[in-house]
Amino acid sequence: MSRWSHWHVYEYMRQRYIHTGMVPDQQELLAEFADMELALIEEGVKEFNLAMSIGGRLYA
Repeated sequence: MSRWSHWHVYEYMRQRYIHTGMVPDQQELLAEFADMELALIEEGVKEFNLAMSIGGRLYA
């Protein structure tokens, strides 16, 4: 069992975006969360994308 959840992915992405203005790509996420199931990483990415699109703001 992984020590990470999809919320860790979401928070990692959020912090990276806040501090650098850049969204981490899949390669970076796979390296950062190497012991995590891909489905959970994808779920975190979906949460981040949803949060970024609220109010019509799209980051990409």
